[in-house]
Amino acid sequence: MLEYHNNILCIEGGWLHREGIMSKSNYDSLIARGRMKVVRKGGGPGRPALIQYDSVPDRFRVVIEARIGDPRKKARIDDFEKHIIADNHARSYYSSFKLPDGRHLPDEVIAEYSANADILNAIHRVITKRIGKRKALGGRVSHIWESVAKTVEQLKDKYKHSLPSNPRRLKERYKKYMEDGYHALIHKGYCNSNSRKVTADLERLILSLYAMPNKPFAASVHDLYLQFLSGAIEVVDYDTGEIYDRNDFFDKNGVPVMISESTVWNYINNPKNRLIVDKARNDSLAFNTLHRPHHHRHGPQFSLSKISLDDRDLPRKLEDGSRVKAYYAYDVLSGCVIGAAYSKHKDKDLFINCVRDMFRFLDRNNMGTPAEVEVEHHLVNKFKDDLMQAGIIFPFVRWCNPGNSQEKYAETMNRVKKYGYEKRYQDGIGRFYSKLEANRPKVEKTWDEEGMKVREKTYTFDQIVADDRFVIEKFNNSLHPNQKLFPGMTRMQVLKRNQNPELTKIDRAILVRYIGEHTRTSIRRSQYVTVLHEKYQLPTPEVLGKLMPNNYTVDAYYLPTEDGIDEVYLYQGQTFICKANKIKTYNTATAEQTEEDLEAYTQQAKYVSKFDKIAKEGKASLAKLHVIENEEEDNEDIIVETVPDTSNSDDFGFDDFTDDDEFNIQRALDSL
Repeated sequence: MLEYHNNILCIEGGWLHREGIMSKSNYDSLIARGRMKVVRKGGGPGRPALIQYDSVPDRFRVVIEARIGDPRKKARIDDFEKHIIADNHARSYYSSFKLPDGRHLPDEVIAEYSANADILNAIHRVITKRIGKRKALGGRVSHIWESVAKTVEQLKDKYKHSLPSNPRRLKERYKKYMEDGYHALIHKGYCNSNSRKVTADLERLILSLYAMPNKPFAASVHDLYLQFLSGAIEVVDYDTGEIYDRNDFFDKNGVPVMISESTVWNYINNPKNRLIVDKARNDSLAFNTLHRPHHHRHGPQFSLSKISLDDRDLPRKLEDGSRVKAYYAYDVLSGCVIGAAYSKHKDKDLFINCVRDMFRFLDRNNMGTPAEVEVEHHLVNKFKDDLMQAGIIFPFVRWCNPGNSQEKYAETMNRVKKYGYEKRYQDGIGRFYSKLEANRPKVEKTWDEEGMKVREKTYTFDQIVADDRFVIEKFNNSLHPNQKLFPGMTRMQVLKRNQNPELTKIDRAILVRYIGEHTRTSIRRSQYVTVLHEKYQLPTPEVLGKLMPNNYTVDAYYLPTEDGIDEVYLYQGQTFICKANKIKTYNTATAEQTEEDLEAYTQQAKYVSKFDKIAKEGKASLAKLHVIENEEEDNEDIIVETVPDTSNSDDFGFDDFTDDDEFNIQRALDSL
């Protein structure tokens, strides 16, 4: 619309009649009569006709200036804007630039620096163009920076740049940019603490006050700081006994460093500082949940590759106000509860009973030993050197960190079981402080002279256990949550159909020693031991050879079931002796004997027959010896007569002795 042509301010002729400043006929008439001077004739698109602005009649110039303002200023700005081209390299440089502390530049700063680079690039083009023209005409370049500075200042609102408006300062910034490039525009105050009002010592004092045991508010920290500056209180380091010197919080002019309450709040809630004060003010569980990074994992592909165990208090109360303690074992893949135990006390017996219940379940379903067990230190660390030592029962043992509930899979499954199934089949499930109304159990409150009392429904121990067993049955036989992977399958079906093929069979002899009941007994009549008034027979009389000399005492381990004890495992010290099965008696009355009686008789007869055979063969292997005393004092020419057993062996005489035998006999006699 407006531009300088050969240093003459011109206006586009077509714009005058297009914008209704004058009609087309009036425009043509003024041109024909020479009232408006044509500086350049139109020549097609991009080359409009230019009219010398000063030749436009005054009545039209008044309308133009009312619409667009000062035309000379507008022309200068339009001409400069033609040279402003977005510099994508500058934006890329500032976007990827990192400060000394590793931070990137803020988005608004990137935009500011990019705009500065665009304007400085345009200045370079304009100056180069003007200098070229002046030199071509043989003139001098003067007052160019005053003109450029005015134009740059007028473009500040539109382009959001931060270049100085002073000609000298703008020239210095331009020269620095031409020498150092994009880096010259980055302010040196980034990561510089020279102008920082809150020093490192003051920041530490603010955070330390906020981390006091009474957990003060940010406003209280601000008040304490002001009291400290005024001398109303002293601040002492509890660990070192050091008294803080308030003079350290005065500036170089001796004036106290005053900060606002919002400044205190901002420093406390800086993300770096927030995790520090939360570590000091909160317990480890709250801190871990809020701040601490965690591992990201995925589950196993086979059932029993890993199991997870955990205890919990069942929510419904007993008649005495206490709660039933439960211990569960979960398979990680299927989510099945494969073992459960209950008690009024949270002790090691609760854990052992859970492991016993789990192995009974696995044995009934002909499943192998889980490859890995995940447990916590509480209760279970009592078994870290035997049952829970990797390689004894379980190939791998994972000890979860204390207080890190998200690490243990059983914690998650306890919550799923509680709110997904216990809540469905039982009343009174939830927490009184739960945010969700549906998870807050209904309670009846009464008041008397002692204050408020809460009345809750109570249950017997057997009721709670029976209800929980019922919920476990429903839980295990519900659809697996990952129906995309296991369509139409329940948790129990996933457990049974996807067992790890590398699992080992349960070694009951080792297992029962750690989780079974124990009693000390003796082997009687070379045949049996007595445990809980029942007799258990050795598998074979040859087992007697494993016993220590003159020692028939053994340790019997067993796992009692609802049907009693079918077998016991015998140890002597650390040595496994054998498994002894319960002796089945038979009816002495032949007329009443059944097939079971005949089978029992046969088994016992086989054992006795084998015993008799061993005794007979052992006796037969012995040689019958006769010793003849030597009456001579020097014990020379000792003769030892061997009387062979002619009934079971060939003739045996002195010729059968070796030289070593004779030497050993002579040495024994010499020692008499």
